[in-house]
Amino acid sequence: MRKSYVLAAVLAFGAVVWVGSGMFSGSGDPEVAAPKSSDPIEKLLVNVRIAELQAIERPLSVIVTGRTDAIKDAEIKAETSGNVIARPARKGNFVKKGTVLLELAMNDRMERLEDAKAQVGSAKISFNASKDLQRKQFESQVRLAQSNAELAKAEAALAEIQLDIARTKIRAPIDGYIETLLPGPGDYVESGDEVAMVVDLDPIRVIVNVTEMDVGHLKVDDLAAVKLPNGQEIGGTIHYISRVANETTRTFRVDVWIDNPDALIPAGLTASVKLEAGAQRAHKIPSSSLTLSDQGALGVRIVDETNIVQFVPVKMLDDTPDGTWVSGLPETVRLITVGQEFVVDGQSVAPVSEAIAEREGGDQS
Repeated sequence: MRKSYVLAAVLAFGAVVWVGSGMFSGSGDPEVAAPKSSDPIEKLLVNVRIAELQAIERPLSVIVTGRTDAIKDAEIKAETSGNVIARPARKGNFVKKGTVLLELAMNDRMERLEDAKAQVGSAKISFNASKDLQRKQFESQVRLAQSNAELAKAEAALAEIQLDIARTKIRAPIDGYIETLLPGPGDYVESGDEVAMVVDLDPIRVIVNVTEMDVGHLKVDDLAAVKLPNGQEIGGTIHYISRVANETTRTFRVDVWIDNPDALIPAGLTASVKLEAGAQRAHKIPSSSLTLSDQGALGVRIVDETNIVQFVPVKMLDDTPDGTWVSGLPETVRLITVGQEFVVDGQSVAPVSEAIAEREGGDQS
């Protein structure tokens, strides 16, 4: 019995020693042994979600701010002197061309008119008599020429007083609204004094300034959309593009004309103008795809045909609620839409199409 106990103890000790030697010596079952340094280790690829996008023709627009301005205006000056005796027009009223705005006193103009008429009559009689006498050779050719000169002088004096009388009624030279009407009854005006301003507001123009980069995309008769401070939007057309840049701002003046039949749009308003500037190939991408390079350049990350990541700088054209329009990408591109912040240029990735990811996500739900 005692020998049996001793034998069991020896066998148990031997078993412990054998197990311990397997754990600490590294010898044992090869399937659970740690891999040697020479064993191949498979490299893991980062999954990124991509969208395959194609460039499309997109209308190109330039958005600038300007101000409304009257296309036609007339600064009216007195062409004769006198006291104002009537002001039939009122400031702010619309007037037709030829409407009397102010009337000046005649003073002695009527008497001068009658005298001028009499002088013309007398000169005509003298001239006709000289012609008859010269025809009968009783008067020389020189005397006939003198009579003709006297008649012409009298007629010129008559025309001058008639014009001066006409100028006592100061009229609107164009259709429009009376912006200023300075003198009133009793005021005295000198020839050359400014007395009124009439503006024509239909059509009206919006003056804007565009950069030297954008002016080359514009041409006369291109369409434009004008947005006024009250939110009203009106269509217009480009009627003028300056070919000389402003020396200070290096921008070019552009005039956009818009219809204003009821003159509801006054001059001097601030307006936002969207100029149509042709078309451009562009991509609409998710705004979240935009990122910055290490140098701070704005761009996106794409995957090439060998599944290598590339950073491509882009130019923002427009930001809309459903995406951002950019230029600078290849015609067809595999854009990283999820995971772009966790990969770098030159890295190999495992791209997953958005369409497949959305379908699998739908199937799991």
